[in-house]
Amino acid sequence: MLIKRSSLGKKVVLALSCFVILCNSISFGQNKFTFSAFKNEKNHLRKAKIALELSAEYVRYNIDSLKILAEELKKSSNKNAFTRAISCRILGIYDVRKGDFRNGIVLLKSAKNYSLSMQDLELLTSDMNELGNAYFLKGDFKTAEFYYKTSLEIGEDSPKETDVFLALVNLARIHILQKKNSEAKQELEKYIFLATKNEKWEAVANAYAVFADLALEQNNNKLAKLYCENSFSFSNKTMKSYFYLNALTNKAIIFFLSNEKKQALELFQKILRDRKAENITHKIFEAYFNLASYFAESDKNLSEKYSDSCLQLAKKQGLLGLELEAIEFKIDELKLMEFKNAKAKLEHKIRELENKNKKERDKLSGELISGNIIKKKEINNNSLMLFAFFSALLFFMVFQIRKKTGK
Repeated sequence: MLIKRSSLGKKVVLALSCFVILCNSISFGQNKFTFSAFKNEKNHLRKAKIALELSAEYVRYNIDSLKILAEELKKSSNKNAFTRAISCRILGIYDVRKGDFRNGIVLLKSAKNYSLSMQDLELLTSDMNELGNAYFLKGDFKTAEFYYKTSLEIGEDSPKETDVFLALVNLARIHILQKKNSEAKQELEKYIFLATKNEKWEAVANAYAVFADLALEQNNNKLAKLYCENSFSFSNKTMKSYFYLNALTNKAIIFFLSNEKKQALELFQKILRDRKAENITHKIFEAYFNLASYFAESDKNLSEKYSDSCLQLAKKQGLLGLELEAIEFKIDELKLMEFKNAKAKLEHKIRELENKNKKERDKLSGELISGNIIKKKEINNNSLMLFAFFSALLFFMVFQIRKKTGK
């Protein structure tokens, strides 16, 4: 998962659902289009729009189909700029998920430039979020944070209602990594409120998974278990098959926190097998990481073996953030101090990457402000009252659930 793993019990760490950090759509409705309908469509504009809809599904459960979709669209991409932009966007998402950041980011920026030139706020909101995902996977958290915040700011004026909170759960994950827990809590509360209002149950389930991770970061295992249970409960409200493994991960963590280790292990092993079949790198990393964490106390050799798989996978794909997490696990949990030098070198590499991309962040901010796409906005009193109200409401809901369950 694309997160900082948190302590469970005696320094045992587990990952939550990685789906949330790569959330690129909050539509989550039944897709009315099929690949056959896309392939048979003759109108280039409608064909591109169908591809856009299908890509929101494929990115969550069938990454390899993104490439097929983009290549098919590419055949007609010389017909208009919109079709070319959508083709770049889909192929860019595919390349990033497969670890080709250089080409993926170039393609995503090309799509972003089209959206910016057309002042298409809906596409631009999504483009910024995807660029945030790309830099997050790459390990540049500062630039990822910039793109998530920009996505949210543009989303406030987008005609699509859910754009106002599309990147919010991703930004909360960044803030947990940065130890900005109060900010993360407020962002998650707002996200749950807006997702519930729009009946986006999959989004609500994801947010509770992140809330569980925040609780683990604060060493509150009981609250983490409660949040995992909430996440699992809301995941049952969606009929999406691709969400199954995310829900199963939360269930495994519930077993672990309930000291039902045998059931937890069986699920973690099944999840690893299924993630390998799914063939999405960062999700395979998560599955390995869970097993490394599971054996951290009971079998150091086996734990080291799984953490080696994490490290090799992250290095191979250039996932600097995940590579750092694997190294930190080896140092903090397995006491392998020989990795300290590797950690220092990798941290320096990440800092250099963040500094290198500062010009890019500043340049884009200037373009967006000069083009009146974004502007400095002040939080009004009504917004503050709304967030304060929901914070109290969320606390009350958690209290009531804990009261009913006797936890």
